[in-house]
Order: sequence, then C-alpha cells, then structure tokens
Amino acid sequence: MSDHPHPTDRIEDFKPWRAWVADDAGSVFPTFAAFEWFVRKHHDRLVDSGQFIPRRGPAGSLAGPHLGAVVLEILRDEARRAAA
Repeated sequence: MSDHPHPTDRIEDFKPWRAWVADDAGSVFPTFAAFEWFVRKHHDRLVDSGQFIPRRGPAGSLAGPHLGAVVLEILRDEARRAAA
C-alpha cells in the first residue's frame, strides 16, 4: 500500500492523460496544451503524488483517479502564495 495521500493500487483506475483532460479537467484546462504546460511546471509534484505516471511514446502518460485532487492542491498552494 502507498503512503501517498491519494493511493491507488489498481492499474485499471488509470487512464490516458489526454482522456483525463477531455473527461475530467476541461473546466480547468481548456486545451490539452494548457495541461501539458501545467505538467512541465509541476512535474515532480505530480509524479510524487502517485497520480501521474509519465511515459514516452504514442501511448502517452497515465492519469490516476485522484489526479484532480492533486491539481486542486497545487492550484490552491499557488493561490495562497500569490495572496501572501
């Protein structure tokens, strides 16, 4: 079992990142390119969360079922820093 705050041990819970953006994140990332920029900026934190598995090639990276919660944590942290 993982020590991550958003654990999952089921591979079938992950989906291609393009599908995750289209299905679950369109209100935050209006384009896939917007999410790609977010991943470049927050790559380490996303990977450390266990909810983003980067892969090369045409299959693309994988998004876990709790990636949305991780993205919200990052956005909230950025908002708090900007307000300070």
